[in-house]
Amino acid sequence: MARGGVAPKDPSQRRRYNQPARGEWVDLVPLEEFILPPFNRETMSAPEWLWNAWRADAVTSQYGEADVASITLLAVKWDDLQPNEQRLRMDSLGLTPKGKRDLRWRTPNEVKTIKKAEEKANVTKLRAVGKK
Repeated sequence: MARGGVAPKDPSQRRRYNQPARGEWVDLVPLEEFILPPFNRETMSAPEWLWNAWRADAVTSQYGEADVASITLLAVKWDDLQPNEQRLRMDSLGLTPKGKRDLRWRTPNEVKTIKKAEEKANVTKLRAVGKK
């Protein structure tokens, strides 16, 4: 049985009063030169392969001096930190997929995928159905 009441508004008449919680996405580009210094075996306890992966990551293009100091400290204290502390610090620096999403940073691969999907959507042709 249908109930009475006010009909829902047309979607075009709806208003959004709350602002989005975060800003726009930042599309990262591949690095032209490294931001992080080379691995230092004497001071860093993080695995060298991990440091090299961080060093090559496009996320580091967004780092300032304080961020470089934070990631260097993470590499130095790596063995002294619990795994959950390592993960939280990596998240805050955008070194994990979750961290990148939280900071609204898109990797170069994600940018390529999005552009391909947009191009594919623009190429799709519509046709009338049922007409001969």
